Amino acid sequence: MSKEYLFNKKAFLVRVIYGGILAAIVFVFGIYSISKGSSMKYLWILICFLCVYTVITNFISISYPKKIVISSNEISFSAFNKSHVYSRKELKSFKIKEQQMAGKMYIRVNKPSLFRGRYWIDLKAYNDYKELGKILLEIEETIHPNSLKAKIKKNNAMYEERKRKNV
Repeated sequence: MSKEYLFNKKAFLVRVIYGGILAAIVFVFGIYSISKGSSMKYLWILICFLCVYTVITNFISISYPKKIVISSNEISFSAFNKSHVYSRKELKSFKIKEQQMAGKMYIRVNKPSLFRGRYWIDLKAYNDYKELGKILLEIEETIHPNSLKAKIKKNNAMYEERKRKNV
């Protein structure tokens, strides 16, 4: 049984596509400014570097997936007709940094690099986002059952259970 989670189309267009196009335009303008001998040459070099990084993360490395498909034996992140598919057996590392107040997650899968294995997930932009967040955290817990994060969650659950029984 597989479940598919889709990024909101309008939000994806504005955040990922328009952001990447804007970065490409600023990159071209920066190269033009550098070639014309701008007095802020080093600032433009930094800006061009950031623009290239943004274009790579938005369009090439699928760091902002449009579709996440989770099944019992694999997980895939897809955008722009490209997919990164990981079977559950090949997952050696699945680390999540949560930003609970913002409803975002930064996921690193196996050995992340610039082009694969790093994903920014804005949970509230996906359909059925509560279930998606819960499933991703369960995957992390099954792969890293002895991590400090997993131990804290177990301890908190035990504390809540004891608190409920005593009161």
